[in-house]
Amino acid sequence: MDDPLSRLDAALARSRFAWIGLGQLALIGLGLHLAADHLDDQVYAALSALVERLAGPLETVGLAPASPDDLLEPSAWIALALELLTLLHAFNSLTLTPLAPNLSPRAYRDALSVHALVLPLYWAPTALAGAWVVGMSVEDALAPFAPTPARWLGVITSVLIAWRLGLSGLARVIGGLSAPKSRLQGILWAPLLLTFAALAAWYGLPWRGVLS
Repeated sequence: MDDPLSRLDAALARSRFAWIGLGQLALIGLGLHLAADHLDDQVYAALSALVERLAGPLETVGLAPASPDDLLEPSAWIALALELLTLLHAFNSLTLTPLAPNLSPRAYRDALSVHALVLPLYWAPTALAGAWVVGMSVEDALAPFAPTPARWLGVITSVLIAWRLGLSGLARVIGGLSAPKSRLQGILWAPLLLTFAALAAWYGLPWRGVLS
């Protein structure tokens, strides 16, 4: 009879695909959350501009326009809702993939659509931003004790996570694409996904410090 440790090991082996998927989803979640921290500023600016344009008509009918402070909470909630919606899209992309993704060029051509074009543009920077967040957390935790090694350990951690979870996740979602009903499939998602990708790339990766 197998001992409990062997049974546990066998159970973990059978569920390995699911555990890796959770790690890939968590990595995307970190990148999305970082992007959402900056998205609420953009939402606040858009709401402020809208309120300013509507101030005159509202006052004409006897209504007071919202103050800037009144827009802070709605901006945060809108950013959070968009973050969760985008994370749901990532979850959907991961769960609809086979155990052995098909990464052949022919399979990608057969699956070509707006969704297939946008998916890697969204996944790659978001996953890299998530990996960088983890690496910087490692650096921050170790910096008080050994600043120089902490920096290198942070970078190494980011690279390993980007490779093990980010790259494997990208291969998983690209290899899991199927032939679309229309080449325009995913066009409604594209603006939201690319917005998060741009914010994750700009605010979540270290090149801003290099460029400045």
